[in-house]
Amino acid sequence: MKHFPAGVAELPLPQCTAYQYVKKNNSHRLDAPAIHYYGKDITHRELQANIDACANSLTALGVKQGDKVSFLTVALPETVCALYAVNKLGATANMIDPRMDIESIRRAVKESGSHVLIAIDIAFPKVTPIMEDIKQDYIIAQSAARSLPLVKKIAKTLMTKTNVPYSDQVISWKTFLSKGKGASAVEAPYVGDAVFAITYTGGTTGFPKGVMITNDGINAAAFNFKHAGLAVKEGERFLDIIPVFTSYGMCCGMHMPLAINLQLVPIPKFDVNQFGKMVKDFRPQHMISTPAFYETLMNSKELQDMDLSFLVTLGSGGDTMNEGLESKLTDFMKSHSIRYPLAQGYGMSELSAAASFCVNDIFKSKSVGIPSVTTTISIFDEETGKELGYNQLGEICATGPSMMKGYYNRPEETDHVMRLHEDGKVWVHSGDLGYMDEDGFLFVIGRIKRMITRFDGHKVFPVNIESLVASHEEVLNCSAIGVSDRERSQGHYPMVLVELSATVADKEAFCKKLFEECNERLEERGKPVAVLPVDAIPLTGSGKNDYRTLEKEYGQFDYLAWSAVS
Repeated sequence: MKHFPAGVAELPLPQCTAYQYVKKNNSHRLDAPAIHYYGKDITHRELQANIDACANSLTALGVKQGDKVSFLTVALPETVCALYAVNKLGATANMIDPRMDIESIRRAVKESGSHVLIAIDIAFPKVTPIMEDIKQDYIIAQSAARSLPLVKKIAKTLMTKTNVPYSDQVISWKTFLSKGKGASAVEAPYVGDAVFAITYTGGTTGFPKGVMITNDGINAAAFNFKHAGLAVKEGERFLDIIPVFTSYGMCCGMHMPLAINLQLVPIPKFDVNQFGKMVKDFRPQHMISTPAFYETLMNSKELQDMDLSFLVTLGSGGDTMNEGLESKLTDFMKSHSIRYPLAQGYGMSELSAAASFCVNDIFKSKSVGIPSVTTTISIFDEETGKELGYNQLGEICATGPSMMKGYYNRPEETDHVMRLHEDGKVWVHSGDLGYMDEDGFLFVIGRIKRMITRFDGHKVFPVNIESLVASHEEVLNCSAIGVSDRERSQGHYPMVLVELSATVADKEAFCKKLFEECNERLEERGKPVAVLPVDAIPLTGSGKNDYRTLEKEYGQFDYLAWSAVS
């Protein structure tokens, strides 16, 4: 705790719901802006009134304590209100990525047992085909235009064409709010391990696991930032570009800034090519991003000669930043008068997103910072389970109040990640390799897991690709590996190496057909950039595919050249 302000260790943790934490922390500033949405300010007084109105309407639709409400939407003011309204009632938000394929959306809604779905209007091409199957009592259609200033609202409405099949079941946001008139929501009592939200992360079976984030977990994450000694002043702006349906976006992008008295600037659909313009237009004091997006920001024409001294915190997470990009970004920040160095951080969905981060000048190059106020991080030998010393490489594990409750309906996978140690504490095993130095700084070296992380932070799971490719009888074995992004200094793309039967005469042509099938059947961001034949897939001593050897050999493969001649 040597890096934190005196007395922090003795501070009591929040004993309230997430809804109550935001309300309580801003009770003295009700007329201050809570949200700035493209030129329109929404005060905390208005935010609380809108949350209450949403809670009344949800009550009228039959939502009660212990229920789940599915969300298929983005970071809109209405989404923020609905999330806290659901929490006020003691229900759980089931957060689904609108970019998921239709089958995954169907499964996520059905497995949650929800009876109400809140969906943004542009997602209805994926909702309409499954409406009968998901059996929701109500589907509430949102619009990104509703909270815009009048002129922008009109322009947005004219530009956006949607085909929402309104009915008694499918209702507009306006109709939804009208149903709450006369209803009175009953605020649920505080339960620490009550689930605030389910967010989805990757699973070994291919279908994402539902991470159960609790009241105590999400509040602890905000508490950690509030009391870390960050250079933060009430009312400063926080630019939120991280999708709200992720743990990172929900905990660090939405709840944290609101809970620590910052003004939230939500971006519903982030266009990385507009990043510089957003910074110039909104002039935020604080923001978080994935490393690759900062590379685009540095090259933004809007910021080339601009004084950026108004920026206080540039946080980076979602992926480790390589040394070359960190060096370039450090030079950019210095030349643009940004006072503090890059605030790199480390976390997992299972830890309510943030476990460690750099604080102001508490910084070391290539480090992801120090453990947060309430989080204990240690390094363990991945085979023996023995706790390791300083500067020894092993698996990064963490424990503390921000831990998830578990994976929704996945007890075996929960037990694999959340393990009881000899010290009597439950530790989250990250699957990441790293070490900690004598000053308490954490360094992440790489992943034990086989996840392939793209430049935008999206994680691709090889099993999805391998399952499709291996379904052909001509395929004896295959392995999807990560190859370096040829157009950016950050990130990897999946590529498939295939061992084919001797009966296949033209192996190159067969792999081209497999590549075309992958393009047709896999999710947009999970498609391989190349499919190549190999004589044999190397195996480890235990008979498993040796993907590490393949990555060493093919990690720098020029898929652009391959594509040009294909």
